[in-house]
Amino acid sequence: MDPQAAWNEMLTAIHQKDWKQVFEFAEALLSWMKHGGFPPQTTAVTMPAKWNRAHAEFGCLQALQLVKRARKRKSRKEANE
Repeated sequence: MDPQAAWNEMLTAIHQKDWKQVFEFAEALLSWMKHGGFPPQTTAVTMPAKWNRAHAEFGCLQALQLVKRARKRKSRKEANE
């Protein structure tokens, strides 16, 4: 896995509101790091790996919350139609 590509693609998917892709990249990146994989560079400023890991984990968890909220909105919208 290329964690940097996954991070970049997740951010692009968030911008495009492609929640399926956001979910897939966030889950994959979290799993990668959980199993000892190195984190992506999360900012333009070079930081220690432990800081990147913390930023990436937080970013992925926040992304999953966005997905959850988007799915709830979609469910409510479909229920009201």
